[in-house]
Amino acid sequence: MLNALRRPPLALLALLLAAPAFAQPRPSVTPAVRPFVAVDAPVVALTHVRLVDGTGAPAREDQTIIVRGGRIDAVGPRATTPVPSGAQVLDLTGHTVIPGLVSLHEHTYFGGLRRTVPMNASAYLYLAFGVTTAMTAGSQLPEQEVELKRGIDAGEIPGPRLHIAGPYIVAGTRRTGPFRGVDSPEEARRFVDEWAGRGATWFKVMSGPRDVLRWTIDAAHARGLRVTGHLCAVTFGEAARMGIDALQHGFITASEYVPGKQPDVCPRGNQRDQADVDVASPAVRESVRRIAASGTPVVSTLGVYESFVPGRARLDSAVLAMLAPEARAEVEENHAQLAVAAFNVPERLLAKMMAWERMFVAEGGLLAAGSDPWGTGFLPGFGNLRNYELLVEAGFTPEQAVQVITLNGARVLGEDGRIGSVAQGKAADLVVIRGDPVADPSQVYGVTLVFRDGVGYDSARLREFARGKVGVY
Repeated sequence: MLNALRRPPLALLALLLAAPAFAQPRPSVTPAVRPFVAVDAPVVALTHVRLVDGTGAPAREDQTIIVRGGRIDAVGPRATTPVPSGAQVLDLTGHTVIPGLVSLHEHTYFGGLRRTVPMNASAYLYLAFGVTTAMTAGSQLPEQEVELKRGIDAGEIPGPRLHIAGPYIVAGTRRTGPFRGVDSPEEARRFVDEWAGRGATWFKVMSGPRDVLRWTIDAAHARGLRVTGHLCAVTFGEAARMGIDALQHGFITASEYVPGKQPDVCPRGNQRDQADVDVASPAVRESVRRIAASGTPVVSTLGVYESFVPGRARLDSAVLAMLAPEARAEVEENHAQLAVAAFNVPERLLAKMMAWERMFVAEGGLLAAGSDPWGTGFLPGFGNLRNYELLVEAGFTPEQAVQVITLNGARVLGEDGRIGSVAQGKAADLVVIRGDPVADPSQVYGVTLVFRDGVGYDSARLREFARGKVGVY
């Protein structure tokens, strides 16, 4: 059963009230974003495309998609889907179209360096690689993140729709900075009220005790808002029973499998211990079944953990080109440190994360995905598409992998009636890819155009603008 069925009534009301926004005409293109726009017409026809529609259905060849205003007006076989008179026609023979990515573990700061820096360039990179909606799972620069969202919404910066989560929530008495302490139900309510007033719609709890998570969930749900978590002291099963709205990272933070796990304590060496867990054991299978049956979604972040695996981690030249010189030097230093045992992730642990996620979906669980950019050289956009490749490697079909990174994310947000798949009446959020990532997953990086609300952005121009700017101090 989908987590939406457990959604607080106020959240459902907010979604219903927001729905008419997607019936509005295509948004105007401001002078600030016009240099990045390649397609700006009232009616556009994308013809001769291979379509992976986000539902998990098999890819369909030679399709036509009609975009009118900001919505998908029609979609179907070329032979039976007429092109309206006056439409701008794009012949996309040899191209694949997928829905805009809906990504649920994103950041607008660059962590893992000696200093945390804002990453406004993230907006350009996310959009360049097809991310049209993103939930920022906590921020070390929360005020800067609020301003970035404001700029995107105002048309001052090209980027995805942002759902922001504000500062990280932890136990204790800290009241300033990126990690905010919560020590009572009243403090949880004050925190949620403050950041809801600033525009946060999600809240991220970082591995605190059960009380902190329970207080935060109660405070957020009372306002129709939601909670996610990077857990360890609290198990996935405990969090699911409390009603958490999304579990981040999957198996690697599911501490209930570590022998001797104590309540409210993250096991020392949890990551190493997880690598020795038998994922196929009856106990793990039963745990997965219960989490899936609860309707609690899980957000996969395979790509960022792969970036810590010696032998698999890679420094792509295209990624390095995006980095400011000082940030590039630190990323290369971090990469070199993968040889240090305390810094890396065993490859067998990554394989168990993949197996756990396959099991979770097989049990009916809702799996979405996010990138979690980090100073190993794992960047916005690039990382979101790397997740697609890894999901296919994990055993999902290409169509299922597309569903995880698109429609499933929309389902977690409660917005699957408006975004997440290519269907008549939905927002025209589309990613045009040169090549066939169904036959060859590595071709997923060939993004040429990204439509958000019917406006087509040039991926190459967005990437060129971001070049050398990630990690500018």
